[in-house]
Amino acid sequence: MSIKKCVVLSCVSFETAMIVEPAVSYGADEIHLFHYVREPDSDKGRIYEEFYNEVCSQIRDKLPKVSIIEHAKSPVYDFQQMFRDILSTIAEIRGRPRKKDEPPADILINASAGTSEFSAAAIIASMMSEGVSSFTVGTREFTIKIDDIKNLYYKAGKPVGLTEHTHAPHVIPNFRIDKPEENQVRALRTFYDMTQESKSISASKVIQRFKDDGIWQYKASPNEHKTGMKQKETMYYQRHYLGVWLENGWVEKPAGYGKYKLTENGIVVVKTFYAE
Repeated sequence: MSIKKCVVLSCVSFETAMIVEPAVSYGADEIHLFHYVREPDSDKGRIYEEFYNEVCSQIRDKLPKVSIIEHAKSPVYDFQQMFRDILSTIAEIRGRPRKKDEPPADILINASAGTSEFSAAAIIASMMSEGVSSFTVGTREFTIKIDDIKNLYYKAGKPVGLTEHTHAPHVIPNFRIDKPEENQVRALRTFYDMTQESKSISASKVIQRFKDDGIWQYKASPNEHKTGMKQKETMYYQRHYLGVWLENGWVEKPAGYGKYKLTENGIVVVKTFYAE
């Protein structure tokens, strides 16, 4: 069976480690580098180009077999352009012919490096594209030491930061991404709590807990007999809860594991939505 490939998308501005180290950590087979030099003959333009070349050099040194694809035509500070280019890149990767047993590549987008416009586009594009994830990476060690901060980020004794003045703001287009359905999330949270409390969980125990917590929504019709009610409730639970969680990627049953467990995405869901 073919090994699944890993494709990473990143934006290059004034960072190296933020781009190189996560690509190496993921073992990228292919990396798309978005950068833009408006005035290549200026001092600023040459600095941008030096950062890009250094990133490429480090990647080739640490991932000798990686394929580096440059995207240098579009301004990386233009959200709409970055959003379009990222979606086009994803479509191009997904549209490539594959061998019969070759699985689709994992596509990962670095939302920590580059411009804020690229980061916003990366997160939205990943949410709208199946099989695509965005990731962030934190700084473990800064190049600038505490003693140098006042010299570099202060002006006339007052903190200013790297930016002294800005251009006019641009509103990011509003793309509708629906929140998960409340009953599904509350039921998932109850299920998660039960997995933390017990090693073995039956459908009947989950259903009873849902009833106790006021989550259970199945209602028998007035003429429905009590005979077979347990089976009907189990089928409802499997179809309207467990099946939805599986489809959303919130739960899984790993090989050799005796019960369903929440995925990382599932845990994020129960800790984020309707958690009041």
